[in-house]
Amino acid sequence: MSKKSLCKGCLENVIVTEEVIQELLLEAMEDMTNVVNDNVYVKRLTVCQSCPSLLYGTTCIQSGSIVRYRAKFKNNSCPFPSGPKW
Repeated sequence: MSKKSLCKGCLENVIVTEEVIQELLLEAMEDMTNVVNDNVYVKRLTVCQSCPSLLYGTTCIQSGSIVRYRAKFKNNSCPFPSGPKW
């Protein structure tokens, strides 16, 4: 299976830049009632960094989402098929 067919939300040649991720995170922080605290956020990212579903160091192949953005929100959970890891 090629990397192109693994990711639901992107193509193999799509790499999200740090600048784009920072812009998304700043936007998320506009409403602090929807985001998790820093401790929870770091724990979630630690889990994601060791997950085999992490592609390009930024993208979850299960959802196609940018993990640093997805992990920031209270109402999100890990989309791992056999059960959420966070």
